[in-house]
Amino acid sequence: MRGSPDAGLPRETELHRFLDRALALLEWGGLAGLLAITLLQPTTGRLGLPSPILILLFAAYLLAVDLLRSRVRRLHAFRLKYATGLPVSALIYYLGGEPGGPLFALFFLLVVCAAATLTLREGLLYVVIAAALTAVIDTTFSGWSEGDLRGLGTRLLLLAVFGGNTAILMRRVALERVAARSARDQSERLEELDRLRVRFVSSVSHGLRTPLTASRAALGLLESSAAGRLGPDERNLLENARRNTARLGRAIDDLLAFNQLEAGTLHLERAALDLREVVTEAMSAVYALIREKGQTLEMELPDLLPVNGDTRRLEQVLVNLLENAHLHTAGGTRIAVSGRASEAEVSLTVEDDGPGIPEGELENVFGRFYRLGPVEDGSGLGLAICRGIVELHGGRVWAEGRPGAGAAFRVVLPRAADGTMR
Repeated sequence: MRGSPDAGLPRETELHRFLDRALALLEWGGLAGLLAITLLQPTTGRLGLPSPILILLFAAYLLAVDLLRSRVRRLHAFRLKYATGLPVSALIYYLGGEPGGPLFALFFLLVVCAAATLTLREGLLYVVIAAALTAVIDTTFSGWSEGDLRGLGTRLLLLAVFGGNTAILMRRVALERVAARSARDQSERLEELDRLRVRFVSSVSHGLRTPLTASRAALGLLESSAAGRLGPDERNLLENARRNTARLGRAIDDLLAFNQLEAGTLHLERAALDLREVVTEAMSAVYALIREKGQTLEMELPDLLPVNGDTRRLEQVLVNLLENAHLHTAGGTRIAVSGRASEAEVSLTVEDDGPGIPEGELENVFGRFYRLGPVEDGSGLGLAICRGIVELHGGRVWAEGRPGAGAAFRVVLPRAADGTMR
């Protein structure tokens, strides 16, 4: 922990309390061990004080500081406890009168606990001060000689290693916490942006439906009321307007469908149906585009393709697959739809004579906003929507093909019982 928990978040306060409990356990457990050692082999230090009494005095100090920290809120930080603990432990060690004796462990205890609570710079400074106090106090003991330097050096090295490593470890933990908090905040911001994007797309798409519906109605009324008075150019212009209005409607449907798929709110209205009817409606929707480009559209379907699904959504899948083939093949090429039914499944294939798909891109083409080649038309969402809708039906869709040999998209759905067909 760094500083007072009162200025942090509730999570920071919880961490502070955990650290407080853990350090209290370490301190009191260490003191209990030291007390047991000094009771087994008691010694008498300066002023005639036995070593167990000195341990109890230090314990009384810790108890008084903890009570003060719990009563006075602004003293709750760890800094006060360990700032005053260093001179107290030095005094106890001095009174013990035994260089490197059990009471020297108080320095270890304080250095480790302080390094776990202070900043890296403060922790290292604390270690330096503790080492300096040790060096000064050791030279005051009776019988001190230069021969004791080796023992003093060992103790100082141990202090530096334990204290320094603890301070560095806690600094690393703090940095990892900061990084984790930053990643969490970034993730929350991205989630919020995604929610805003979902609401924005939904609002815009729904807002576009009203003027689009009005435009369709106006074009229909114009065609029915003035059809006899229009020349060829005017009729072509009207047909183009209707075709582009239909394309805009499909684009809006794709935006809404993709938005719902991303949010997990797209629900199917299932019914038993013949997939051939869906294919026929989808082909009618894109036939004008295919004819305008000089492409041919072929259909080869068996007598019955029974599935249990959402007619409008499955038609959206077929329209997107047909538009994809239309966009990625040149004029004068062939687009074919074929299907077959087995005992368990119904499959549809949309294939073309276009440039094909490289093997490494067969899965990538189903990614959102992914474009293969220089084609700029389309939203880049069609195939992603196809996969989402097909998977909601319990089916699967994939691409096949190789460069120069055309592409094929295969849709497989669970077969419904023939008796359930409407």
